[in-house]
Amino acid sequence: MSDYDALLQFNKRPVSQEMIQFLATSTASIIQIRKNDSPVHGCPPPELSIFIKKVVVQSNVQTPTLMATTVYLNKLKSIIPKNVYGIETTRHRIFLGCLILAAKTLNDSSPWNKHWTTYTEGLLKVREVNTIERELLEYFNWDVRITTSDLINSLAFFLVPIQEQLFRQRKQELLLFNSPSPGQLKEYINHRRPVSHSRSSSTMSVPSLASIMTVSTTDSRMSAFAQLQPPFPLMELDNFNQENHGPFTGEGSMHKNIAVMSQQKTFPTHYIDKALTNGQPTPHKPTVHQRLHFKRKGWSSFFKQ
Repeated sequence: MSDYDALLQFNKRPVSQEMIQFLATSTASIIQIRKNDSPVHGCPPPELSIFIKKVVVQSNVQTPTLMATTVYLNKLKSIIPKNVYGIETTRHRIFLGCLILAAKTLNDSSPWNKHWTTYTEGLLKVREVNTIERELLEYFNWDVRITTSDLINSLAFFLVPIQEQLFRQRKQELLLFNSPSPGQLKEYINHRRPVSHSRSSSTMSVPSLASIMTVSTTDSRMSAFAQLQPPFPLMELDNFNQENHGPFTGEGSMHKNIAVMSQQKTFPTHYIDKALTNGQPTPHKPTVHQRLHFKRKGWSSFFKQ
C-alpha cells in the first residue's frame, strides 16, 4: 500500500486528541524554553496542548490545515538553531504563526489576524500576531509551497498504522474474491487462532450412515432368523455335543460318524410349519424350511442382503 493512499485516508479523518497532542509535541521540539520566575504577562500561559486545542476548536480548522501546519513546524525546526532559547510564550507564538500561514495558503477565505487574536483569549495582541506572521515568512524566504513528500515525512507517525490497516484489508479482499496461493493460504491460517477440537478427530468423529445401516440391518435379520427357528428338543441339542459331531480324527472314526449320522432322525418339514404358524400356513411368505435349504456357502450372501 502506497504512502499516497494512506495520506488520502488520513486527510478524511476528523481532528482528534491524538492529533492535538502530536502538534504540541512537534512544537515543543523546535525550541527550548528558559524558565522564568516572573511571567511577562503577569500570569503563566496555558499549557501548550490546551492552547492548541482551544485555538483549533474556536477557529474550526480541519485536518488538511493541521497537516500543512505540521509541515511548517518541521521546516522551522530545521531553520532555528538548537542553542537558541525562547520565553514561555515562544512555543505558543510559533504554533499560531504556522497555523495562520497554513490557513491562508490552503483556504480562499481565512480568518483575519484580529480574529486569531481573539482565539488566543488575550494571550497575544494584533500587533504581535502581525509580527509573528512576517517573521515566519522571512524564515521560509516566502516559500510556503507544500509537496506530497513533505506531508509524508511530517505525518509518518499517522501514516504507518493506516498503511498496515489498508494492507490487511486488501489481503482479505484478495482471499475472498481470488483463489489464494498455497503460501498466502498458509500465512492466513497461521494468523488465525488454533481450534481446540478438530472435526476429523477420533473423539468427534461419527460413523457413516452406511456402516450404521449395515450393522443394524444385519443384526435385525439375524434376530428375525433366530425367532423363526423351531424349538429343538434338549436331547438332540445334547447329542450335538457328543462324539458323533466332533472333529474327524482318523479314517475309522470317519466311517463310524457317517454310519451314526445316517441312523439319526431328521425333523419333518410339517413339524417346522406347525411350530412357526401354529398349524396355519402363511401364503404371502415363504416357509422356514424352504429358507433353511440354503447351502452353507449361501449364508454369507444372505446376511449381506
